[in-house]
Order: sequence, then structure tokens, then C-alpha cells
Amino acid sequence: MEKEKRRHFSLKNKSIRTQLIVYMGCFVVLPLCLALMFLNIYLQRVTTENKTGYDTTLLSQIKANGDQMIEVTNYSTSMMMTSKSVLENLRTMARAEDGYDLYQAKTELSARLSEMESSVLNAVGGKIAILTESGYLIGAHNLSRTSVEYEGQDWYQQIIDNGRKTTFCAELQDFFAEMTTYPIQDYRYLYIGRSVLDYSGKNLGVLLIQLSGTKIWGKFTQAMVPSHEGTFYIFDNSRKMQMEYNGEKDELVQSLTEEEAVWQGETDAITRGKLHDGYQYMAVSLEHGGNRLVYAVPTLVYLEGNLRISRNILGMVLLLIAATIITMVYFSKKLSSPLTNLVEKLENSENGILTLQEPEQSFLEIHKFISSYNRAGHRIEELIEKVKTESHLKEKAHYEMLMSQISPHFIFNTVNSIRIMAKEEQDERTSCALESLGEILHGVYDNRNGMTTVGQETALLEAYVDIMKFRFGNSFQYYNVIPTELYFCEIPAFTMQPIVENAILHGVKDIRAGQIIVSAVEYERDFMISIFNNGNSADKDMVEEMLKSPHRNRSTFTGMGLYNVNSRLKMLYGDNYGLIFKEQVKAGFEIWIRIPKRTDYQARSEGRKDWK
Repeated sequence: MEKEKRRHFSLKNKSIRTQLIVYMGCFVVLPLCLALMFLNIYLQRVTTENKTGYDTTLLSQIKANGDQMIEVTNYSTSMMMTSKSVLENLRTMARAEDGYDLYQAKTELSARLSEMESSVLNAVGGKIAILTESGYLIGAHNLSRTSVEYEGQDWYQQIIDNGRKTTFCAELQDFFAEMTTYPIQDYRYLYIGRSVLDYSGKNLGVLLIQLSGTKIWGKFTQAMVPSHEGTFYIFDNSRKMQMEYNGEKDELVQSLTEEEAVWQGETDAITRGKLHDGYQYMAVSLEHGGNRLVYAVPTLVYLEGNLRISRNILGMVLLLIAATIITMVYFSKKLSSPLTNLVEKLENSENGILTLQEPEQSFLEIHKFISSYNRAGHRIEELIEKVKTESHLKEKAHYEMLMSQISPHFIFNTVNSIRIMAKEEQDERTSCALESLGEILHGVYDNRNGMTTVGQETALLEAYVDIMKFRFGNSFQYYNVIPTELYFCEIPAFTMQPIVENAILHGVKDIRAGQIIVSAVEYERDFMISIFNNGNSADKDMVEEMLKSPHRNRSTFTGMGLYNVNSRLKMLYGDNYGLIFKEQVKAGFEIWIRIPKRTDYQARSEGRKDWK
């Protein structure tokens, strides 16, 4: 029963369509969905941090704006409180009864206050008045006695006790309401009281200051509470509210006054936290009077952006899944159909060699596979005929002997590697492997009497290296830097391949970051090809033994060793040509191939007999 279950869920021997859908789902769709989920979490975190940082910056700007307004107000009013004319007029009002002197003193004080408002306080939206000891309320346009009951009040006594220090007192609103004809909303202005003292320290009255909340908040509140859900407060050091923006939430004020963390922190440090009733807050101390600036906003405002991101990500995930399913069903059918047809044709053929018809619409790899297969099949058929009819030719017999040296082990290992790769990966590497094998077969059979060009030999070498990488993985890198000017020069087939094969199997296969570099240097009558690898070094005696002693390794591609290549070159071109070991290389192994420089056209005109 257990074996039946494993066989049912195993992908072994399943169709390409089934495996493509499973692999795409497991290794493409699922990772993308997980990546989108992680992206969702990351974006939510970044959005929250950006929102918090943005609000923190704006809150700091409001604090700086408020501190600057209070500082300007304190400085300008201090200059007025120490003015001799102001103090003299206040003394006059304290001792004079109704008469010209009293009227003159009130008029001069009102004019001085009007001048102060127009020159300085208008810039910060401020108003100023003086409450004298005798009960007169002197403003820019007011000279009457006040009707506000202030004597004996705690806030009034606190102003007197603090002297010239700034005392923040919301109750001063009644005095400014008395001097205007329009109603003043509660907590829309910041009120400051300062005691006016003469040089002996005697109290002459109280300086009353009204600062506009609109000027203090500025335009920063519009950016922080666009939906009118955030609230700003200024509390004094006794946790009494002095001013608010978009407030009128008594329960929120109560929660803030009871939250101890709101009232802790250094002057410039912004304290953050959450309230139990679903609000988040930021608090920072102002520089004057121990006041505390507090910003409270519903937590849902911060979560709104995160919810929007989550909805968008979820929509993308659903859209991705739907699009992927449709795409996988369509392309799996389109991919599997031509392959299924090819398999049926090959199975029904009598000798296994036939010409396949390329489909009108299919993948590029299918076209390349069919094209390579047809070329290889045609070459095989042609070579079979040539072997039967031209076996008496010596050079042809030599080339056929070279072809017969292609090791079955190499073909077996290559085909087996491609089979395993086709089974496990199902991607374009399979077509690349088959294409490389086709290029090798094409290169084996597509040359004249065992001779080829440097360009063709380089192309065959590229295909061979690709197959070796399929067998051993990308544990080494192959670089071809032969100048293209030498690509038309003629060279015996399979001259460079055995040397590169030796570099792979005995040089860079088992080392990390292996490199094989094929380069060339051109001279007047000949050229030299260098094959270098940074693998295991070999001493001079070992290389000379390899060049002088016949050695055949049946596990390699052609079975040709360095001795065979060297002997063949000397036989074709003479003793001045062949393989040269560069013993100066200490870290690695380098072989030079010296060959006379003849182009393909020159070789055809001079004939093969001149070389033998």
C-alpha cells in the first residue's frame, strides 16, 4: 500500500505536461507568492516607519515654531516691561484718581500696546493687554475697567508669584473676550501672563498675551491630520490643557493626563506610545514653562496604509496564480505535443534514421533539435555510403580510424547525463545539451579528409566543453581568446580537443575556480595556439614522457593522448611543428601547438599530397 502511494505521488515517468505544471507550481508560483508575502510584511514595516518618521519631523517643526513664537513674544514684551515710560504710566495709574493724568497714562499705554501689536505681535498672530493694580484693562483699543473677577483666583496669584516669568493660563481668555465683539472659542489661543514690576520689585500690573493657535500649528497640522482624525494639545506642567487643535474629546484628554509615559522624556526627545482606547501618541516638551506638546491619532490611521498594501499584494497573488495556471496549461500542451509526435515517429521508423518534418509553430529548441537530428542523420547516411565506396583512400581510411576511436564511454556518459538532466530539470539546458552533441557530431563528419579550420575546431571545442560542464558542473570556466583573423587557417581535426580534455580531466576538474584559456599568437609563416589551465602542475620529465610514449585512454573522447596529437602534427608538417611544453609556468599547465599558417583556400590549391 505504501509503495502504491509513493508511486502515485512520484513524478517519475510522468508526462512533460504534468511535470512542468508541478515544477512551475512548486518552484515558480509558490516562491513568488512567498516573496510577495515577505514583500507585504516589509512594505508594511517601511510604510509604518515612514509615517512615524514623517509625523515625528512635522511634530518637531510645530515644537520649533511654538518655541520661536514664545521666544519672540517674551523678548519683545520684556523690552516693553522695562521701559521707563511704561513703568511711569503704570505708577501714575496706581496713584492717580480720575483726571487728566490718569487719562493721559491710559492713552499712552494703549498707544504703546498698539505699536507693539502692529510692529511685532502681528507677525505671530498675537495680542497684548495690561491689567493694572486698580482694575483697568488697557489694550490697543480698550481703556475701561474689567468686569472679570480675578482677585483671589489661584491662577492670578500664580502669575503674581512667578513675577516676570511666563505663566501659561487659559483663564486669561475672559479678558480678551471682554475686549472684542466676536466670541472666542475655547482653547484656540495660547495665553501667557507676566507680572510687571518696578525697579523696587513692586507689582504694577499683569501683562496679558494672546498667541494665535493657527500661527503655532502652522500648515503642519494639515499634513498630519488630512482626515481630521488627529489631535494636538499643549498641556502645562500641572497637566492642565492650555490649547488644542481638532480636540473636543474629553475621554482622550483624560487618557493622556493619566498616561505617565506621556509626561516623561527629555526636552528634545519625542516620546511615542499607545493608549488603551485605540490611540497612538507622540509627546515632546516645549522650551518655556514646562509645557508638553502632544499629538494623538487613532491607530487605524497608521494601519490604513498597511491594509491597502495587503489588499494590493493579495490581488497580485491571486492574479499571478490565475495567470500562471492558464499559462502553464497552454504552454505545457504546446511543448508536449511536438515532442510526443517526434517520439511516435521515431518509434515507428524501421532503422531509427529518418527525416523529420519541422512543425510550423513550435519552440526554437524543437526546431534546433529537429534540424540537428536531420543534419546528423544525413551525415551518418552519407558517411555510411562513403565508407562502402571510398574505403581504399588512405587519408579517408586514416580519418575513419580517428572516428572509430571515439570512445563509447564518452557517448554513454554524455547521453546518460542528458537523460538525467531531461528527467530532473525539464528546461532549456536539455536542448542546449542535445544541440552541443549535434554540433560535435556535425563537426566530426563535416570536414575534408581529417582537416578543418581553426574556426570550425573552436566551435567543436565549445560544444565539447559545454558537454563536459553538463557532466561535471560549472566547476571551471573556459575562455577562447583566439584572434578571429586565424579562424580561416587550416588545422588537423581534433588537435586542440585532446589537450583541452586532458586539462579538464587531469587539471581543473577537482579544484575550485578552475580556468582553461585558449589563445593564439600569429607569426609570418606559422602561428602558435596556447592551451593553459590553472590546475595541477606537471614537471618537464612527465610531459616529455607523455609526448614520447604512446598512451591511449579509453575513457576519453577520441582515445588520443598528447603523443598521438604530437606525432600526427609532425607527420603532416615536419619536426619543426607539433606540441611544445612551456615549463616556465609554475602554477598550472600550458601547452603550445605550432602549425604552419595556411588558409583553407591555400590548402585546397596546394593539395594534400604536398604534406605527406
